[in-house]
Amino acid sequence: ARQRLTDLATGGRARLRQEGVRLASMTTSGMAKISRSEARFIEEGVKLGTRNDGRGRLDYRHAVLETGVVAQANGSCRLRLGGTTDVLVGVKVEIGEPLIDRPDEGVLRFAVECCPSASPEYEGYGAETLNIELARAMTRLIGNAGLNMKALCIIPGRQCWVVYIDAMVMDSNGNLFDSISVATRAALYVTKMPKISLVPSEIPGQMEIEVTDDSEEYTRLDVSNVPVCVTLTKIGQHFVVDATLEEEQCMGARITVGITPKGTVCGLQKGGRGGLSPKTLVGMLEAAQLVGLQLIKNTQQALLLEEKEGRPKVGFNV
Repeated sequence: ARQRLTDLATGGRARLRQEGVRLASMTTSGMAKISRSEARFIEEGVKLGTRNDGRGRLDYRHAVLETGVVAQANGSCRLRLGGTTDVLVGVKVEIGEPLIDRPDEGVLRFAVECCPSASPEYEGYGAETLNIELARAMTRLIGNAGLNMKALCIIPGRQCWVVYIDAMVMDSNGNLFDSISVATRAALYVTKMPKISLVPSEIPGQMEIEVTDDSEEYTRLDVSNVPVCVTLTKIGQHFVVDATLEEEQCMGARITVGITPKGTVCGLQKGGRGGLSPKTLVGMLEAAQLVGLQLIKNTQQALLLEEKEGRPKVGFNV
């Protein structure tokens, strides 16, 4: 019995040593929390209005848009935010059947995948919760307030357009909600849907769908109401937009606000464990409206410039 207890104790110490090595490797790979001194430095900078990368509280990092990067997709966009957050969005449209409870509308399918190479936190099952959270938020934002789903209906109750949107996070340094929403809006803007026509079927009283083979004949999605996300992160007694990973580790709470091109708030999601006073919440919503309108304006200008100049990489600041 003593020998068994000794073996168990020895094995336990060995497992603890292995766990210590594993934690040490995780720390060196960037999963460790920032120190109290670093957090204090970030909080003091936000308090003074100057963040650790030189931005103000309501400043975004420089962004670069590139559309048409996936040849097999109907529309695609790659967004690099600050050179470190890298998101790729592809849009594919197909003819399918509408949902039973929405027979006169199209169908939207949104999926998000955070690559394990983007962060050690995304290895194994670490990214599943985040993938689901991002996909659900984008589905609510795009499907309920953005695209005109009734315009995607072809034959009520029988055929409609099914829009598949797949987002991949290839690198991450914070602010994934905003990055994915901007890249999605840009990908939808350049999406080309093949032209279709309804012809009489061999069955009396029914119609068939003919899809054109000419790649030059296409229609575009109406993105005039598609919103973007603006995430505001509270650090100390102040809030910032476009938070980095280090700043997100200092947050008490955050809200992600959906802003339409008309400046209307169309969605709201809270994150973090801290609370927000009514006064702070109102200030955040007002800031989100101002920043969101500017973000949409600059994104649209970048897309128009890219389309005019033959799709080069176009950057913009907010």
